[in-house]
Amino acid sequence: MAAGPSLLGAVAPGVMGTLIPESVLPSLQVVAQLGLIVFMLVVGAEVETILAGRNARLIAAVAVSASAVPFGLGVLLALGIWPLYRTPPGLPAFLLFIGTALAVTAFPVLARIVRDRGLAGTTMGTVALACVAFIDLAAWSVLSVVVSIAGKGGHGWTPLPLALAFILAMMFVVRPLLARAQRTGRLDRISPQAVLVMVLVGAALSAWYTETIGLHSIFGPFVLGLALPRHKPTIELITTRLADTSSALLLPAFFVIAGMAVDVPGLDPVDLLVLLGTAVVAVAGKVLATALPARLCGMGPRDAWTLGVLLNTRGLTELVVLSVGLSLGLLHPHLYTILVVTAVLTTVATGPLLALLGNRGAPAALREDVHEDAR
Repeated sequence: MAAGPSLLGAVAPGVMGTLIPESVLPSLQVVAQLGLIVFMLVVGAEVETILAGRNARLIAAVAVSASAVPFGLGVLLALGIWPLYRTPPGLPAFLLFIGTALAVTAFPVLARIVRDRGLAGTTMGTVALACVAFIDLAAWSVLSVVVSIAGKGGHGWTPLPLALAFILAMMFVVRPLLARAQRTGRLDRISPQAVLVMVLVGAALSAWYTETIGLHSIFGPFVLGLALPRHKPTIELITTRLADTSSALLLPAFFVIAGMAVDVPGLDPVDLLVLLGTAVVAVAGKVLATALPARLCGMGPRDAWTLGVLLNTRGLTELVVLSVGLSLGLLHPHLYTILVVTAVLTTVATGPLLALLGNRGAPAALREDVHEDAR
C-alpha cells in the first residue's frame, strides 16, 4: 500500500515511478501469480477435515453460522451500495462476491495465530481450524460460481461442469493413486526435492487448466492441495519449506501489486461512511455469528468470544479474493480500497482483541479437555 497512491503516490508521485517502473510491472505480476499458485497449494494441503468427536456439534453449528450470517449480511450490504459502485458484470455476481468477501476467514493466518498463542492441539485450536476449513471451502465454492458467471471470457456457466469433473478426478482418481503409492512406500523412495518439483509442476498444470476453462488460476492448485495424501514428509515439505520460500520471495510481489491499487486518499466522504459500515458489518457479523452458537453449544463466555475474534481474521485470503474481484471488474476501485482496508483492520485487530479478552495462551479448561481426550 505504501508504494501505491495511498502514501508515495500522494506524497511523492515521482518516487513511486522510480521505485517500481512500469517496465517492471509485467515481471512483477508473473512473480505475484507464482506466489498465489504456491499459496493456494499450501492452503489446500493444510485444510483437512478435522474430526473432533464430542466437538462435532459445536464445529457444525459455528461453521454454518459463521459462513451463512456474514454472507447474508454481505449480500444485504451489497444491495445497499450497488447504486454507488455499479459494475458491468451485474448485480447477481456483485451480491455473491461481496457476500463471499465478508464471509471468508484466512486459514493460514489463523493457523499461525493458533500456533503462536499456544492453542495448537487444544479444543479451541481444533474447533477454530475445523470451522475455518469449512468456511473457506464454502467461500471458494461460491467464488468459483461468481467467476464463472462474471468471467470476461464469455464462458457463462460452462466452467462449472468442467471444474466439477476436475475436482472429481483429483479426489477420486489422483488422490487414491497417490494414497496407494504412500501405502506401498513408493513415496518414501523418492527424494524430497523430486517430490517438491512434481508437486510444483502439478500445481502449475492445475492452475493452467482452471484458467483455460474460464475459472481463475487459483482454484487448480487449491484442489491439488486437497487431493494430496496426508504423507507427513510431503505435507511438511509443502507447508514449511515451500510456504516459507513463497512468503519470503513470491508473495511480497503479490502484496505490492495488490497494494498499488489501494487509494485511501481518493476516498470521498460517502466512501468513508461505506468503509465504516463495512467494517462494522464485517466484524459484528463474524464475531456474533461465531460466539452466539458457541455459547448455545456450551462454550464459556470468554472462550466463545475468543473463538469469534479468531474467526474474524481475514488476512491474505481476503486479499486473494479481492484481487480476483478486481481482475473481473466486479469491484469499483474505491470499493476495492474499502474492502482491503477492512481486511487489514480485522486482521490487525485480532491480537489486541485477544489480549483484551485475556487470551495469552491456551485456556486452562481447554487444556484439560485435550488431556481428557488423550486419555
